[in-house]
Amino acid sequence: MAQSGLGLLLRKLREARDLSSRELGQLADIDHTYVYRLETGEKQSPSDELLARLLRVLKADLRVIEMAQYAAANDVNPDWVEHVLGKPDLTAEMFEMGASMRHRGGARPDMETIEARVRKAFEDE
Repeated sequence: MAQSGLGLLLRKLREARDLSSRELGQLADIDHTYVYRLETGEKQSPSDELLARLLRVLKADLRVIEMAQYAAANDVNPDWVEHVLGKPDLTAEMFEMGASMRHRGGARPDMETIEARVRKAFEDE
């Protein structure tokens, strides 16, 4: 199964805290195999309560919590998740806008192009 945006986000947060999936599962009182399945994209759309427990253990800030909640409810390109995680000045609202953009033609623009479009849209407001 292909990596999901939520799965990538959770894995990056877990790795930043230097936790194994087993340790995260124990701390959040969740089966570590479920954590693994979320990270790999095999499972998606965890309950709000389960996601909140994971994010609390991972010490996610409000921006990342909002990104995770959006990614849990929507199909988000993992490349966009990784791009935004590396750009702390991109807000959760900007993340959602970039994640929900529809593109004409067969080729998807690169993440820098999406970011530029999102920033332009926020400048115009």
